[in-house]
Order: sequence, then structure tokens, then C-alpha cells
Amino acid sequence: MMKMTELQEILGKRIEITLETKLSPEERQTANEDSALIMELAKQMINNADLILRAEKLQAQNHALTDSVIIGMIK
Repeated sequence: MMKMTELQEILGKRIEITLETKLSPEERQTANEDSALIMELAKQMINNADLILRAEKLQAQNHALTDSVIIGMIK
């Protein structure tokens, strides 16, 4: 499992690659495609983390949620 700090490092590296001015058009196209894929995966990871945080917040507020569907999905 990747930590959010690791994801942040990867995204930072992708920004540096995107800003690189010495890339050929072919290298830039490949880099852009790679960055787009990483961006979509990062969005999904962030959405998943948000879902987990919301579920845990609900569980903390209402201890009766121990057997809820959402808790079962994330555990």
C-alpha cells in the first residue's frame, strides 16, 4: 500500500518531468501519457482515502456502525 506522502513525491517528480524543456516531442508525448495515467490513479487513491476517512469519522461519531456495509468494505 502506498502512503499519501509517497504519492506526493511521485506527483512532484512528474511535475519536474513535465517542466523539462530538453525533451524531444516524442519523449514529451510519452511523458504526458505517463503523467495522465499516474494522475488518474492518484485521483482514485485520493478518493479511496477520502472514503475511508469519512467512514471512520462516521464510526467514531456513532459506535453502532461497527457492522455497517461501508465499514465492511474498507476493513
